[in-house]
Amino acid sequence: MLHAELGIAPTALEQPELPVAEGALTDLPMPRPQSRPAPVAAGAPGHAAPRGTPGRAAAPHQTPWHAPAAPGSPADQAAHGTPGQPATPQQTPGHPPTPPGSPADAAAHGTPHQSLGHTPATHGSAGDAAGVADPAAKTATAATLPRPAPTRPDPYLPGQAVSPAAGTVAGWSGVPHSAPPVSPAPGGGPTGPGRSRRGLWIALGAGLAVVGVLAATVLWLTRDRYPALEFRTLDVVATPKAGAERATALFTSVLGDRAYLAHQLADDRLEVVAVDADSGDELWRKPTPVSAQRWAGIRALPGGLAVLADASGDSTPRGLLVLDAGSGDQRWRLSVHGDDDLHYTRDTVVWVDRTGDRLVGLRMRDGHEEWRRDSPRDEYGNSRTRVVRVGTPEAWGGAGSVTGAPTAPWLGTGGRLVQVDADRSVRLIDMDSGEVLRSRPNVADVDDLVVAHADRLYVTEDERGYRLLGYDLASLGEPDVLYTAPDDGRRPQSLVACGEHRACLLEVPDAETARTEVVAATEGKGSRHWPAPEADGLVPVGEHLLARRDSPQYAVTLFDTDGRTVLADRDGVAVRLDAGNVLLFAEPPSTAEDDRSLAGMAVGGESPFEMGELKDVRSESCSWNASVIACGREKDFVLYRFAGDE
Repeated sequence: MLHAELGIAPTALEQPELPVAEGALTDLPMPRPQSRPAPVAAGAPGHAAPRGTPGRAAAPHQTPWHAPAAPGSPADQAAHGTPGQPATPQQTPGHPPTPPGSPADAAAHGTPHQSLGHTPATHGSAGDAAGVADPAAKTATAATLPRPAPTRPDPYLPGQAVSPAAGTVAGWSGVPHSAPPVSPAPGGGPTGPGRSRRGLWIALGAGLAVVGVLAATVLWLTRDRYPALEFRTLDVVATPKAGAERATALFTSVLGDRAYLAHQLADDRLEVVAVDADSGDELWRKPTPVSAQRWAGIRALPGGLAVLADASGDSTPRGLLVLDAGSGDQRWRLSVHGDDDLHYTRDTVVWVDRTGDRLVGLRMRDGHEEWRRDSPRDEYGNSRTRVVRVGTPEAWGGAGSVTGAPTAPWLGTGGRLVQVDADRSVRLIDMDSGEVLRSRPNVADVDDLVVAHADRLYVTEDERGYRLLGYDLASLGEPDVLYTAPDDGRRPQSLVACGEHRACLLEVPDAETARTEVVAATEGKGSRHWPAPEADGLVPVGEHLLARRDSPQYAVTLFDTDGRTVLADRDGVAVRLDAGNVLLFAEPPSTAEDDRSLAGMAVGGESPFEMGELKDVRSESCSWNASVIACGREKDFVLYRFAGDE
């Protein structure tokens, strides 16, 4: 009776281990106040005979909640289809149609039917007897059980119509309707507001993630690539020995975390010492296999070290040695001349052979000749040439020498040279392959100021006054005129690239150096001018500019991109540590041992940081990276740390 009064299958209460939503029983409709009608026996008039009669296929198993539908009735048509139409699966009011292949679909088409909210009968139970016993018993059970009350459509399920009387159950006057709580079908998910809220949170989280990625990208792109260094008081890192006797020649070259130190031996060979720039630990020490009366210096390379002898004249032969960076062993050797130039990439040494009137590409690994190009001649047979390297922002953003030239010019994409020839033509040449990428006639004389940087070639055309021209290296088409001198009395000097599509030079009017000005010309934006009295050279530091002079004494002035003075007339010389910081020597370089005061300054800072003195150093031998400086002394070398942590 309890089962019948509550209107639920007995097995739902007899199996407490199955999930039943809390409060499910309280939400069930109350029984009708009137007496229940007597059950109608199977086969009574007005009711269809059970399925399985001759001439009809057996119907799917029916739960005690549903009586068999009469053949041809709407329910029967819903279950079996109208003549000529495929049968449609039975749909319980308030629930969406079951998709084909789902568990519910399988239940309707060949497995015992299980309604949502009802527990399947266990083997041997009354429900099992109804489902497994002979058809007659099954039919009798279905006929004797009461028909459930109709349910209203679920307003939270799509595609379900809600009747005007959705607040009450038809036939149950005044009793509010509450749908039986159900557990989600296997593999299904929640529906209604819960799913909408969860989707909203997922979408919100995804949006915030995208915003975070975009913000990080913007911060990365707009970051200061060359922040102010943390300068510190000079601290000795190491003092590698140079020899028992006072060395006649001392050289250093610092590249990354490697410092090379060289001194001339009594037999005129050069002993080279490689040390770790951060710790000062000695890595190897080797003498060169050849000697020279004088040595010009050493140059740290990617994976190697170039050692160059000096020459007394332009046509005097001198030796070039390339040593292995890992062992100090000689890789190869070449005889060049006093006025020859050498340019380096990671894989190639380009030899400007002026005696042979050619350019030669040599493989860095073993010195093998990879390519050669003869220098063009003018109509008189003259083969004078000038070769300038195409600079990159990465190379010029790193450390530079006293002249401003990058310590690592191979940084960045592509190694290229611009050759200016005696016939006024220019050629853009790939340094590794020797391929002539582009050429153009009548661009510049060998003695004109020429600078190549990134995708631009800047030339000062010095005829009846002068003009500053800019060529696009991608095409070498017609140039842009960036600046034209107002009169014939002005002369340009020290041309440099000082920003994107921007060139800077010193202009001296009527040979009066006290009236020297900086001219900064930008494509499409005109030019700016500001005074730089007595200046004779420019060194770019990012978009800032160092103007140096050597008369009446050595001094430097630092200008920002608009020409405002950041540091005015400081005695000594300045060198670039990177595009945001400079190193300041109180006096110019010297071959004599002496103390040299050192300071550091960020281009955006207010004043230099005084670091102290380099003690008893030959300042002309010093080289540096962004944190360490190496110098030669009378009988040893010294490495000082001036920035960063130990």
